[in-house]
Amino acid sequence: MNDRLTILLQHFPLNTGPIRPTPLSAPVTPDTDRPDQAGWLHLLLRGPVQLEPHQPLLQPALVWLPGSTTPHTLRALSDDGATLLSAPVRFGDPALNPLIGALPPLLVVPQREMPHPMAAAWALLVSEHETSACAHGDVLARLAEVLLLQTLRRAVDAARGQVGLLGALSDAQLQRVLDAIHARPGEPWTLQTLAVDAGWSRTMLATRFRAAVGVPPGDYLTDWRLRVARMRLAQGWAVKDVAGAVGYTSAAALTRAFSHRLGCPPTQWHSAAPGSDPATPASASALHHPAGSASARARTRSHRTP
Repeated sequence: MNDRLTILLQHFPLNTGPIRPTPLSAPVTPDTDRPDQAGWLHLLLRGPVQLEPHQPLLQPALVWLPGSTTPHTLRALSDDGATLLSAPVRFGDPALNPLIGALPPLLVVPQREMPHPMAAAWALLVSEHETSACAHGDVLARLAEVLLLQTLRRAVDAARGQVGLLGALSDAQLQRVLDAIHARPGEPWTLQTLAVDAGWSRTMLATRFRAAVGVPPGDYLTDWRLRVARMRLAQGWAVKDVAGAVGYTSAAALTRAFSHRLGCPPTQWHSAAPGSDPATPASASALHHPAGSASARARTRSHRTP
């Protein structure tokens, strides 16, 4: 069995760079040339600093704002200044990656609290920053990505028992169900076939899934299929090919699901540039927040949704 994050990371690769010194007291703003940017990574090597509008950072720490698109500022709190490196983070399409919405808006990991593997990667990054050897920028970026992955792993571990995607990934049986949905959205899933993956009855799966994830299995499956459909459409796939790949018998069936859940047909996504979102805020929010409304849930049952 794959680990808890492998399949999602295949859909949404996590990478960062370039790593650069952070100008203190100047607003940090999203890169408008990178619609796939999903927040910021800050590495405080020497401080202290004030992260506005959030909190003071009084010791070396990793700071990740996973979905931040609003400006923020880092200001030195000492006359001795601070040493701070920063980079934009890319994590697939921010509008489609369910991990971004599941993560806290701010993740801070002080150096002194880092487990050994993470502390080792931190030490290597600090050493690389100080030496500036060949391929310096690439090495810094790869080490920063290792630190981000370790932070993501830490966030999943910390969410054990909580309602939401991260907490559900910490449940071995629910993870098998989520992995099946994430890896094979085109399968003709039913509540029964998903229950077999978990080793539960249909009733137990429906109860446990909703309690852990926050939505019924059928709603989550529909949401995931539409996320994958939007990714494929952005890659230039034909609507009929996308329909088959995500579990719909025809382009018309996929079009109905799009229109009911997102308020527009898939042809609008097909012609949209990656990172754009032509749906209205109200309809788009149904995909970002899978629970949606009761009427939306009733409307979006596909022929293969359990």
